[in-house]
Amino acid sequence: MYLTQAAQLFIILPPDPFLNLNIRLMSSPLSYSFRQSFIRMSPPVKILLLVLLICVLLLISSILAVLLAIPIFDLRMDDMVQILAYPDSSNIGVVKFFQIIESVFIFLVPALLTAWLFSENTIKYLRADTRPSVITVLLVLFTFGTSIPMMNVLANFNSGLDLPGWMDSIERRIRVMEENAGRLTELFLAGHNAYDLALNMVMIAILPALGEEFLFRGLLQRLFIEWTRNNHLGVWIAAFVFSFIHFQFYGFLPRFLLGLYFGYLLVWSGSIWVPVAGHFINNGLAVIYYHFAAKPMGETPMDKLGTDPGNHLVLYLSVFFTAILIGLIFLKERESRELFRGV
Repeated sequence: MYLTQAAQLFIILPPDPFLNLNIRLMSSPLSYSFRQSFIRMSPPVKILLLVLLICVLLLISSILAVLLAIPIFDLRMDDMVQILAYPDSSNIGVVKFFQIIESVFIFLVPALLTAWLFSENTIKYLRADTRPSVITVLLVLFTFGTSIPMMNVLANFNSGLDLPGWMDSIERRIRVMEENAGRLTELFLAGHNAYDLALNMVMIAILPALGEEFLFRGLLQRLFIEWTRNNHLGVWIAAFVFSFIHFQFYGFLPRFLLGLYFGYLLVWSGSIWVPVAGHFINNGLAVIYYHFAAKPMGETPMDKLGTDPGNHLVLYLSVFFTAILIGLIFLKERESRELFRGV
């Protein structure tokens, strides 16, 4: 799972009147007074508050999804429990509905709400007030093409890791969870018409790009950097949490590397829209590719690219060109910052 029009979707930022309205709302006396106690909290307390908020919103979103799904899909409660426990192609629409509701409430809503509590300007706090460079977004797009063999090799290595013998029972459970997650992903991607493709783009590409980047990079990474007073530590810890929270041990390393990439994109560019665009491109290309692929996920030629044990040239070229592109992104953003400081 690891061109240009899609990237530009996230280059368009809210117009200036919206930003001015946001600033006026944030600076109202009542709002300012209420949020000062949250703003003065230490980073560890803010992180704890965020975790508690996510737990509360998880419960609320589950109840809301059930209450909405019953009339929308004309289901009884026992039917819904059965569908969620054993999804198949005949009821995947219900599962997608729950996925969308939970994605909004677990990632996007807590990120926006806590950013509002912890700052005097939500948009600026999340670094959503800076327009990304089109050239940078295009370079990010190209990295997801050149890195495919490298990510495939890393994914194969991760999937072959074994836990110590005394953790055999845990490993069996993890593998069952991984297999269930893989089957569910295949059901999500197994659409055959334009409606399925559009819904998957919203559910798998747009919402995660916005929600996960706002939460993990815009908020958590910022808090970890403030806590550790070190950009690198903040990026690495946030990437670890980003990968861990997906609860897929055998996909941990590729997702962790992806989290590092998105984290440094934010540090270098100063704009949350760069990692958002990268996240969207990564997931969106996968949705489009598997929608039209003749084989299931994991068995297509793209999934096997670079994994031939007898030919390492493709892997070496993948690492080389990906490193070159990432270096160009770093130099481009550093030059942009220097020009900005010189104005």
